[in-house]
Amino acid sequence: MRQRYPQAYIAVLASSYNVDAIRNNPDVDEIFIFLKRQQKDTGYGILATLWRRWQLLLTLRQIGFDTVVLANGGWRYARQLGSRMVGFRERDNPDHRQPQVIVPLADPRGTHEVRKMAALGAALDVTDALGPQVLVPDQELQERTRAALSAGGWRADKPTLAVHISSRRPQQRWPEAQFSAFLALLHAAEPEFQFLLLWSPGSANDPMHPGDDDKATAIQVNCRAQGIPLFPMPTRRVAELVAACSCAQRFIGSDGGAMHVAAALGLPMVCFFGDSSAAEWHPWGVPYVMLQPKSQRVDSLTVEEALSAWARLNTSLMQGTISQGKPPLRFQELPGQLPSNWPV
Repeated sequence: MRQRYPQAYIAVLASSYNVDAIRNNPDVDEIFIFLKRQQKDTGYGILATLWRRWQLLLTLRQIGFDTVVLANGGWRYARQLGSRMVGFRERDNPDHRQPQVIVPLADPRGTHEVRKMAALGAALDVTDALGPQVLVPDQELQERTRAALSAGGWRADKPTLAVHISSRRPQQRWPEAQFSAFLALLHAAEPEFQFLLLWSPGSANDPMHPGDDDKATAIQVNCRAQGIPLFPMPTRRVAELVAACSCAQRFIGSDGGAMHVAAALGLPMVCFFGDSSAAEWHPWGVPYVMLQPKSQRVDSLTVEEALSAWARLNTSLMQGTISQGKPPLRFQELPGQLPSNWPV
């Protein structure tokens, strides 16, 4: 968009959850933050949140945007801005409650989200919006993160695997025992690697924002007992997650925000998919091997399958045989045996 319209004023309306993924983006002139009522750490009560929403709406109306791109729906709110709306057909709305410019999408479930956004761009004469992605870590936070890791024994000159263990959805979770066994076997086979343990802090019983403190503690205890170089990094904000992932060269974890952060930072990865749509959400623009079992539950994946995926990823990187634009590799396609030098 910036290349096509270098003089344009480009603003992004982001939620208070995901705004850190847009901060520092050189192509964005201004970011407006939409507070979510269910978010606990905004510092505002419900009435104050609603009041700030009303103030935000007035501010956006006063700017007078020529065009509003509905990247994720939202006709009901965007219509109040009085701007031309570009978006996809909103399934539950009648014809008179649709964007003025409707971008056709033949197969929503079979089209990757990046390609969907590129289709919206094409409606504005932006002809090449398929990447690369842009995600800029906060430099000060990145330096603090690296300093904290170094104080704990992490070395910037050694390869690092970011291991993300959290997922809000039960179908996407790999259990603690599998993660612990995976790390033990990987450390035995490739002792030069060190590991960043990333998770969403808090209690697993929190209905709004379940955390994985107990799971992370168990993994740390197991790794400490075996001398595995594991560096715990709970991430409360997306900015912290970005800074942590920027210290790694590889990533493993389930489909979710952390996986896409790692992909935007260019990390090759092994990723787990449960019942989410791989066609829509697979990592974009990086080498990856995806595991999605027939059960559509990540907890049915075995440690051996994850190790095979890791071996295939790294072998393919060395040989240059993994394509970043082809459909995802499923675990049924992986080699049936581990390399001979792997301990089992």
